[in-house]
Amino acid sequence: MDRMKPARSVTRRSALAACVAAASTAALSSCVPSGSAASSEAPKKGLAQYGFWMDSRVCAGCASCVAACREANSTPDDCEARRRIISYVFDRGESRFVSVSCMHCAQPACVAACPAGAITKRADGIVEVDQSRCIGCKYCHASCPFGVPHYTSLGMDKCDCCLGAGIKPGKDPYCVQACPAKALQYGKLEDLHRRAEEAVGKVGLLESPTEPSFYLT
Repeated sequence: MDRMKPARSVTRRSALAACVAAASTAALSSCVPSGSAASSEAPKKGLAQYGFWMDSRVCAGCASCVAACREANSTPDDCEARRRIISYVFDRGESRFVSVSCMHCAQPACVAACPAGAITKRADGIVEVDQSRCIGCKYCHASCPFGVPHYTSLGMDKCDCCLGAGIKPGKDPYCVQACPAKALQYGKLEDLHRRAEEAVGKVGLLESPTEPSFYLT
């Protein structure tokens, strides 16, 4: 099996790349999450939980998703975008790209860590932040295993599936709309699970104590 090494990030946040690499190395090494790298079970039925499927097999690393995210959410040029591209290189020279943002975890550590109650998880599973309540303590950043939360002059900032940019729950965020290869997909976890298994075979959610809503193939 090829070993995989993080190569570079097309954003300025190399620390995030290291966090996501640690969580997803085993998944990407075989290109199909299994074993300790991901939960092999389909999502539990009940309330809708929206999430992302990232198919690294077809991602070209063009960063159209990052540009669309930045534009739609009016992210200042001197601030990090809510979405990032990370690249990996296998020992045999093959490159893979992974587009990541908030994974809208089923058990979000950021929500539990926030002393101001600025972060909430909606009934549809989307984790959102009320910047007016953020006190800038950065406990959410320290608690997130993927290093997702970052900060602007308004407070903590992260992906909200483009709710703040006018996208209705369940509709594709601008990052997904912008992907020319359809490498990044969004929807209910059960629908994503079905689509991913039709494409690559058995898949599982990325494994973490926070239970990310994120398929990686």
